[in-house]
Amino acid sequence: MDQSKRLDKREKKLWNCMDRRIDGILITSPENVRYLCGFTGSEGSLLLTRGEGFFFTDGRYTTQARQQVVNVPVVTFKDKYKAIGRTIKKLHIKTLAFEARTVTVAALNDLLKAAPPLETMPCTDNLDMLRALKDTEEIKLLKKAAGIAHTGLQETLTLMRPGMLETEVATELEYRMRRHGAEDLAFQTIVASGHRSALPHGIASQKKIRAGEFVTIDYGCIYQGYCSDETCTVIMGEPAKRQKNVYMAVKQAHDRALQAVRPGKALKAIDAVARRHLEKAGLGKQFTHGTGHCLGLCVHEMPVVSPRSQARAEKGMVFTIEPGAYFPKWGGVRIEDTVVVTAEGCRLITQSPKKLLVVE
Repeated sequence: MDQSKRLDKREKKLWNCMDRRIDGILITSPENVRYLCGFTGSEGSLLLTRGEGFFFTDGRYTTQARQQVVNVPVVTFKDKYKAIGRTIKKLHIKTLAFEARTVTVAALNDLLKAAPPLETMPCTDNLDMLRALKDTEEIKLLKKAAGIAHTGLQETLTLMRPGMLETEVATELEYRMRRHGAEDLAFQTIVASGHRSALPHGIASQKKIRAGEFVTIDYGCIYQGYCSDETCTVIMGEPAKRQKNVYMAVKQAHDRALQAVRPGKALKAIDAVARRHLEKAGLGKQFTHGTGHCLGLCVHEMPVVSPRSQARAEKGMVFTIEPGAYFPKWGGVRIEDTVVVTAEGCRLITQSPKKLLVVE
Protein backbone atom coordinates (compact mmCIF):
# COMPACT_ATOMS: atom_id res chain seq x y z
CA MET A 1 0.00 0.00 0.00
CA ASP A 2 1.44 3.41 -0.94
CA GLN A 3 1.67 6.26 1.54
CA SER A 4 -1.27 8.22 0.15
CA LYS A 5 -3.66 5.26 0.43
CA ARG A 6 -2.32 4.38 3.89
CA LEU A 7 -2.99 7.93 5.15
CA ASP A 8 -6.44 8.00 3.53
CA LYS A 9 -7.27 4.83 5.45
CA ARG A 10 -6.04 6.38 8.70
CA GLU A 11 -8.12 9.52 8.17
CA LYS A 12 -11.22 7.40 7.60
CA LYS A 13 -10.46 5.58 10.85
CA LEU A 14 -10.20 8.96 12.58
CA TRP A 15 -13.62 10.09 11.39
CA ASN A 16 -15.21 6.75 12.22
CA CYS A 17 -14.43 7.27 15.91
CA MET A 18 -15.71 10.87 16.00
CA ASP A 19 -19.05 12.26 17.11
CA ARG A 20 -21.22 12.95 14.06
CA ARG A 21 -21.76 16.53 15.24
CA ILE A 22 -18.09 17.32 14.66
CA ASP A 23 -17.36 18.86 11.27
CA GLY A 24 -13.73 19.83 11.88
CA ILE A 25 -10.75 18.42 13.80
CA LEU A 26 -7.52 20.21 14.79
CA ILE A 27 -4.64 17.76 15.20
CA THR A 28 -1.65 19.17 17.08
CA SER A 29 0.29 16.35 18.77
CA PRO A 30 3.44 15.51 16.76
CA GLU A 31 2.63 11.80 16.83
CA ASN A 32 -0.89 12.16 15.44
CA VAL A 33 0.24 14.75 12.89
CA ARG A 34 2.88 12.30 11.66
CA TYR A 35 0.41 9.40 11.69
CA LEU A 36 -2.17 11.27 9.61
CA CYS A 37 -0.09 13.24 7.11
CA GLY A 38 3.56 12.12 7.29
CA PHE A 39 5.20 15.26 8.71
CA THR A 40 8.08 14.57 11.13
CA GLY A 41 9.00 18.09 12.29
CA SER A 42 8.18 19.74 15.60
CA GLU A 43 5.93 22.58 14.38
CA GLY A 44 2.86 21.42 12.53
CA SER A 45 -0.92 21.43 12.88
CA LEU A 46 -3.44 19.58 10.77
CA LEU A 47 -6.97 20.91 10.24
CA LEU A 48 -9.36 18.35 8.77
CA THR A 49 -13.00 18.32 7.70
CA ARG A 50 -14.83 15.33 6.26
CA GLY A 51 -13.82 16.42 2.75
CA GLU A 52 -10.82 18.74 2.99
CA GLY A 53 -7.69 19.43 5.00
CA PHE A 54 -4.81 21.85 5.46
CA PHE A 55 -1.41 21.52 7.10
CA PHE A 56 0.00 24.58 8.92
CA THR A 57 3.65 25.24 9.72
CA ASP A 58 6.08 28.15 9.97
CA GLY A 59 8.90 29.16 7.63
CA ARG A 60 11.44 26.88 9.28
CA TYR A 61 9.59 23.79 8.05
CA THR A 62 7.96 24.83 4.76
CA THR A 63 10.43 22.96 2.55
CA GLN A 64 10.33 19.86 4.75
CA ALA A 65 6.53 19.91 4.89
CA ARG A 66 6.21 20.13 1.11
CA GLN A 67 8.45 17.07 0.84
CA GLN A 68 6.68 15.02 3.50
CA VAL A 69 3.04 16.04 3.85
CA VAL A 70 0.68 13.85 1.85
CA ASN A 71 -2.90 14.50 0.67
CA VAL A 72 -3.32 18.07 2.00
CA PRO A 73 -1.88 21.47 0.97
CA VAL A 74 0.77 23.16 3.11
CA VAL A 75 0.09 26.63 4.57
CA THR A 76 3.01 28.67 5.92
CA PHE A 77 1.90 31.01 8.69
CA LYS A 78 3.30 34.03 10.44
CA ASP A 79 0.55 33.93 13.08
CA LYS A 80 -0.56 30.34 13.64
CA TYR A 81 -4.00 30.89 15.11
CA LYS A 82 -4.96 33.68 12.74
CA ALA A 83 -4.11 31.37 9.83
CA ILE A 84 -6.06 28.47 11.31
CA GLY A 85 -8.95 30.77 12.23
CA ARG A 86 -9.22 32.09 8.66
CA THR A 87 -9.30 28.54 7.34
CA ILE A 88 -11.98 27.51 9.84
CA LYS A 89 -14.11 30.34 8.49
CA LYS A 90 -13.35 29.37 4.88
CA LEU A 91 -14.35 25.75 5.54
CA HIS A 92 -17.55 26.78 7.40
CA ILE A 93 -16.61 24.70 10.44
CA LYS A 94 -19.16 25.06 13.23
CA THR A 95 -18.05 22.36 15.68
CA LEU A 96 -14.32 21.81 16.09
CA ALA A 97 -12.72 18.89 17.93
CA PHE A 98 -9.26 19.40 19.42
CA GLU A 99 -6.62 17.35 21.25
CA ALA A 100 -7.12 18.22 24.89
CA ARG A 101 -3.78 16.68 25.92
CA THR A 102 -1.73 18.98 23.68
CA VAL A 103 -3.79 22.17 23.35
CA THR A 104 -3.24 24.50 26.29
CA VAL A 105 -5.92 26.82 27.66
CA ALA A 106 -3.92 29.78 26.31
CA ALA A 107 -3.69 28.25 22.83
CA LEU A 108 -7.42 27.48 22.78
CA ASN A 109 -8.20 31.06 23.79
CA ASP A 110 -5.94 32.38 21.00
CA LEU A 111 -7.73 30.16 18.50
CA LEU A 112 -11.19 31.23 19.66
CA LYS A 113 -10.19 34.90 19.34
CA ALA A 114 -8.98 34.35 15.78
CA ALA A 115 -11.79 32.05 14.57
CA PRO A 116 -15.44 32.81 13.88
CA PRO A 117 -17.87 31.74 16.61
CA LEU A 118 -17.78 27.96 16.93
CA GLU A 119 -18.31 25.16 19.40
CA THR A 120 -15.19 23.30 20.55
CA MET A 121 -15.09 19.74 21.81
CA PRO A 122 -12.13 17.87 23.38
CA CYS A 123 -11.59 14.49 21.73
CA THR A 124 -8.99 12.87 23.96
CA ASP A 125 -10.63 9.46 24.40
CA ASN A 126 -11.28 9.02 20.68
CA LEU A 127 -7.72 9.87 19.71
CA ASP A 128 -6.21 7.72 22.47
CA MET A 129 -7.31 4.66 20.50
CA LEU A 130 -6.57 5.98 17.01
CA ARG A 131 -3.11 4.37 16.78
CA ALA A 132 -3.82 1.30 18.93
CA LEU A 133 -3.87 -1.18 16.02
CA LYS A 134 -0.67 -1.33 13.98
CA ASP A 135 -0.50 -2.19 10.30
CA THR A 136 2.12 -4.43 8.71
CA GLU A 137 4.53 -1.59 7.95
CA GLU A 138 4.33 -0.25 11.50
CA ILE A 139 5.06 -3.68 12.95
CA LYS A 140 8.13 -3.98 10.70
CA LEU A 141 9.43 -0.66 12.01
CA LEU A 142 8.77 -1.66 15.62
CA LYS A 143 10.69 -4.92 15.06
CA LYS A 144 13.56 -3.02 13.48
CA ALA A 145 13.75 -0.65 16.46
CA ALA A 146 13.71 -3.63 18.85
CA GLY A 147 16.46 -5.33 16.86
CA ILE A 148 18.70 -2.28 17.02
CA ALA A 149 18.16 -2.03 20.78
CA HIS A 150 18.87 -5.74 21.26
CA THR A 151 22.16 -5.52 19.36
CA GLY A 152 23.18 -2.51 21.42
CA LEU A 153 22.46 -4.31 24.68
CA GLN A 154 24.31 -7.48 23.73
CA GLU A 155 27.42 -5.47 22.90
CA THR A 156 27.12 -3.48 26.12
CA LEU A 157 26.78 -6.59 28.31
CA THR A 158 30.20 -7.80 27.14
CA LEU A 159 31.73 -4.61 28.54
CA MET A 160 30.07 -4.61 31.96
CA ARG A 161 32.36 -5.14 34.95
CA PRO A 162 32.11 -4.54 38.71
CA GLY A 163 33.09 -0.97 39.46
CA MET A 164 31.48 0.57 36.36
CA LEU A 165 29.16 3.48 36.96
CA GLU A 166 25.52 3.09 35.99
CA THR A 167 25.94 6.12 33.73
CA GLU A 168 28.85 4.43 31.96
CA VAL A 169 26.66 1.43 31.13
CA ALA A 170 23.88 3.73 29.89
CA THR A 171 26.31 5.74 27.76
CA GLU A 172 27.74 2.61 26.15
CA LEU A 173 24.28 1.27 25.41
CA GLU A 174 23.04 4.55 23.96
CA TYR A 175 26.12 4.92 21.76
CA ARG A 176 25.72 1.40 20.39
CA MET A 177 22.03 1.84 19.62
CA ARG A 178 22.89 5.03 17.75
CA ARG A 179 25.71 3.33 15.90
CA HIS A 180 23.37 0.60 14.71
CA GLY A 181 20.80 2.99 13.29
CA ALA A 182 18.71 4.47 16.10
CA GLU A 183 17.44 8.00 15.46
CA ASP A 184 17.08 8.77 19.14
CA LEU A 185 16.33 7.25 22.53
CA ALA A 186 12.73 6.23 23.14
CA PHE A 187 13.13 7.44 26.75
CA GLN A 188 15.90 8.18 29.23
CA THR A 189 17.82 4.95 29.79
CA ILE A 190 17.28 3.22 33.13
CA VAL A 191 20.28 1.46 34.66
CA ALA A 192 19.61 0.71 38.33
CA SER A 193 21.87 -1.56 40.36
CA GLY A 194 21.80 -3.01 43.87
CA HIS A 195 19.32 -1.23 46.14
CA ARG A 196 18.53 1.19 43.29
CA SER A 197 17.02 -1.65 41.24
CA ALA A 198 14.04 -1.28 43.59
CA LEU A 199 13.29 1.99 41.77
CA PRO A 200 11.02 1.17 38.79
CA HIS A 201 12.26 4.32 37.02
CA GLY A 202 15.79 4.49 38.41
CA ILE A 203 17.52 6.65 35.80
CA ALA A 204 21.24 5.83 35.53
CA SER A 205 23.23 7.47 38.33
CA GLN A 206 26.84 7.82 39.46
CA LYS A 207 26.52 4.70 41.63
CA LYS A 208 29.14 2.01 41.08
CA ILE A 209 27.86 -1.43 40.16
CA ARG A 210 29.15 -4.01 42.62
CA ALA A 211 29.57 -7.78 42.45
CA GLY A 212 26.48 -9.70 43.61
CA GLU A 213 24.03 -6.95 42.63
CA PHE A 214 21.02 -7.01 40.34
CA VAL A 215 21.27 -4.53 37.46
CA THR A 216 17.97 -3.57 35.86
CA ILE A 217 18.35 -2.11 32.36
CA ASP A 218 15.22 -0.58 30.83
CA TYR A 219 16.09 0.78 27.41
CA GLY A 220 14.65 1.67 24.03
CA CYS A 221 15.36 3.49 20.81
CA ILE A 222 13.49 5.13 17.95
CA TYR A 223 13.70 3.98 14.34
CA GLN A 224 11.79 5.94 11.67
CA GLY A 225 9.60 7.35 14.43
CA TYR A 226 8.72 4.04 16.10
CA CYS A 227 9.83 3.11 19.61
CA SER A 228 11.21 0.01 21.24
CA ASP A 229 10.87 -0.78 24.94
CA GLU A 230 12.46 -3.69 26.80
CA THR A 231 13.79 -4.44 30.28
CA CYS A 232 16.43 -7.00 31.23
CA THR A 233 17.50 -7.61 34.82
CA VAL A 234 20.96 -9.20 35.04
CA ILE A 235 23.15 -10.21 37.96
CA MET A 236 26.75 -9.10 38.42
CA GLY A 237 28.33 -12.40 39.47
CA GLU A 238 26.64 -15.48 40.94
CA PRO A 239 23.14 -14.89 42.32
CA ALA A 240 22.14 -15.63 45.90
CA LYS A 241 19.18 -17.92 46.64
CA ARG A 242 16.81 -15.02 47.36
CA GLN A 243 17.78 -13.32 44.11
CA LYS A 244 17.11 -16.52 42.16
CA ASN A 245 13.72 -16.97 43.82
CA VAL A 246 12.56 -13.41 43.18
CA TYR A 247 13.77 -13.49 39.59
CA MET A 248 12.03 -16.82 38.92
CA ALA A 249 8.74 -15.59 40.37
CA VAL A 250 8.78 -12.48 38.17
CA LYS A 251 9.82 -14.54 35.13
CA GLN A 252 6.92 -16.94 35.68
CA ALA A 253 4.48 -14.04 36.02
CA HIS A 254 5.88 -12.59 32.79
CA ASP A 255 5.57 -15.92 30.94
CA ARG A 256 2.04 -16.61 32.15
CA ALA A 257 0.90 -13.14 31.08
CA LEU A 258 2.38 -13.74 27.62
CA GLN A 259 0.50 -17.02 27.38
CA ALA A 260 -2.75 -15.25 28.30
CA VAL A 261 -2.56 -12.78 25.40
CA ARG A 262 -5.08 -13.44 22.63
CA PRO A 263 -7.66 -11.43 20.68
CA GLY A 264 -10.73 -10.63 22.75
CA LYS A 265 -8.97 -11.06 26.10
CA ALA A 266 -9.58 -8.17 28.49
CA LEU A 267 -6.33 -6.33 29.14
CA LYS A 268 -7.12 -6.17 32.84
CA ALA A 269 -7.44 -9.98 32.79
CA ILE A 270 -3.93 -10.26 31.32
CA ASP A 271 -2.71 -8.00 34.11
CA ALA A 272 -4.53 -10.19 36.64
CA VAL A 273 -2.65 -13.30 35.45
CA ALA A 274 0.71 -11.73 36.30
CA ARG A 275 -0.60 -10.12 39.48
CA ARG A 276 -2.14 -13.32 40.86
CA HIS A 277 1.05 -15.29 40.31
CA LEU A 278 3.12 -12.72 42.20
CA GLU A 279 0.54 -12.64 45.00
CA LYS A 280 0.76 -16.43 45.34
CA ALA A 281 4.54 -16.12 45.48
CA GLY A 282 4.21 -13.62 48.34
CA LEU A 283 5.25 -10.68 46.14
CA GLY A 284 1.90 -9.01 45.51
CA LYS A 285 2.75 -5.89 47.51
CA GLN A 286 6.07 -5.61 45.69
CA PHE A 287 4.37 -5.31 42.26
CA THR A 288 3.58 -1.60 42.24
CA HIS A 289 2.61 -0.76 38.64
CA GLY A 290 0.59 -2.06 35.71
CA THR A 291 1.65 -5.05 33.64
CA GLY A 292 2.10 -3.09 30.42
CA HIS A 293 1.24 -0.36 27.97
CA CYS A 294 0.83 0.04 24.23
CA LEU A 295 3.58 1.71 22.21
CA GLY A 296 4.30 2.91 18.70
CA LEU A 297 5.09 6.48 17.70
CA CYS A 298 5.12 7.15 21.46
CA VAL A 299 6.72 4.81 23.96
CA HIS A 300 3.60 5.04 26.15
CA GLU A 301 0.32 4.82 24.29
CA MET A 302 -3.20 3.76 25.14
CA PRO A 303 -4.63 1.39 26.12
CA VAL A 304 -2.72 0.09 29.11
CA VAL A 305 -2.50 -3.45 30.52
CA SER A 306 -3.56 -2.75 34.09
CA PRO A 307 -6.41 -3.33 36.55
CA ARG A 308 -8.08 -0.12 35.38
CA SER A 309 -8.06 -0.93 31.66
CA GLN A 310 -11.44 -1.17 29.90
CA ALA A 311 -10.02 -2.37 26.56
CA ARG A 312 -9.56 -5.81 25.07
CA ALA A 313 -6.65 -7.18 23.09
CA GLU A 314 -7.13 -6.98 19.33
CA LYS A 315 -5.10 -8.37 16.46
CA GLY A 316 -2.44 -5.81 15.54
CA MET A 317 -2.26 -4.25 19.02
CA VAL A 318 1.31 -3.87 20.30
CA PHE A 319 1.99 -3.65 24.02
CA THR A 320 4.51 -4.53 26.71
CA ILE A 321 4.36 -7.23 29.36
CA GLU A 322 6.54 -6.06 32.27
CA PRO A 323 5.80 -7.41 35.75
CA GLY A 324 8.22 -6.55 38.53
CA ALA A 325 8.92 -6.93 42.22
CA TYR A 326 10.70 -4.23 44.24
CA PHE A 327 12.15 -4.29 47.75
CA PRO A 328 13.39 -0.92 49.06
CA LYS A 329 16.98 -1.06 50.39
CA TRP A 330 17.49 -4.51 48.83
CA GLY A 331 16.72 -4.40 45.12
CA GLY A 332 14.23 -5.46 42.51
CA VAL A 333 13.53 -7.29 39.27
CA ARG A 334 11.58 -6.27 36.18
CA ILE A 335 11.30 -8.36 33.03
CA GLU A 336 9.78 -6.70 29.97
CA ASP A 337 9.00 -7.78 26.44
CA THR A 338 6.99 -6.12 23.70
CA VAL A 339 4.46 -8.26 21.84
CA VAL A 340 2.10 -7.94 18.89
CA VAL A 341 -1.30 -9.61 19.17
CA THR A 342 -1.88 -12.22 16.45
CA ALA A 343 -4.93 -14.25 15.45
CA GLU A 344 -3.83 -17.11 17.73
CA GLY A 345 -2.11 -15.29 20.61
CA CYS A 346 0.93 -13.05 20.44
CA ARG A 347 4.39 -12.84 18.93
CA LEU A 348 7.48 -11.29 20.51
CA ILE A 349 8.83 -8.11 18.96
CA THR A 350 11.70 -7.73 21.42
CA GLN A 351 14.62 -10.12 21.06
CA SER A 352 16.78 -10.29 24.20
CA PRO A 353 16.44 -13.60 26.14
CA LYS A 354 14.87 -13.35 29.57
CA LYS A 355 16.61 -16.12 31.49
CA LEU A 356 18.66 -14.80 34.42
CA LEU A 357 21.91 -13.69 32.85
CA VAL A 358 25.06 -13.77 34.96
CA VAL A 359 27.52 -11.04 33.97
CA GLU A 360 31.06 -11.92 35.06
